Amino acid sequence: MNDTPVPRWYALRVHTRQEKAAAADLANRKFEVLLPIRKERRKWSDRVKTVEIAMFPGYLFVHTLLTAQRRVDMLKVHQTYDLVGRVPDDDRIAIAIPDEEIESIRVVLNAETQVDPIQRLVPGTRVRVISGALAGAVGVVEVGPDGRRRLIVQIHLLGRGVRAQLGGDDVLQDA
Repeated sequence: MNDTPVPRWYALRVHTRQEKAAAADLANRKFEVLLPIRKERRKWSDRVKTVEIAMFPGYLFVHTLLTAQRRVDMLKVHQTYDLVGRVPDDDRIAIAIPDEEIESIRVVLNAETQVDPIQRLVPGTRVRVISGALAGAVGVVEVGPDGRRRLIVQIHLLGRGVRAQLGGDDVLQDA
């Protein structure tokens, strides 16, 4: 059995609408950062513009071998609050996010499909997409009012997720 510590993914709470600045500052401090973004069309009185916004407003993800010093280094970034899932009076500095959840978010982002954030966890049987644009993603399937299947990829620690359209020929298996 190998007890060597390995880097894990952690959710970092940041000031809303400051996610990009926080991600850039953390990257400059040699942290591996994932900031899922999506494009949204916004309408003003005189124009329509496509803007990039954080998929999880107020959060970003950091991959690191977490120590008390690394936590302090993260919190030195002006836009940050604290790690999510911090456990007072516990040896753990914060609760790690399973790699599978982060990888599923990456698959959805790379698929360049329409995604809709959801502000709750959705119960159901977890499945893995084994073919199609979302191959490799793990989530819960729901059928929309239009009869189409959607994959909901969830970050359980945040109690949030994203919904992406599944193709008609996508193959699923129990995860």
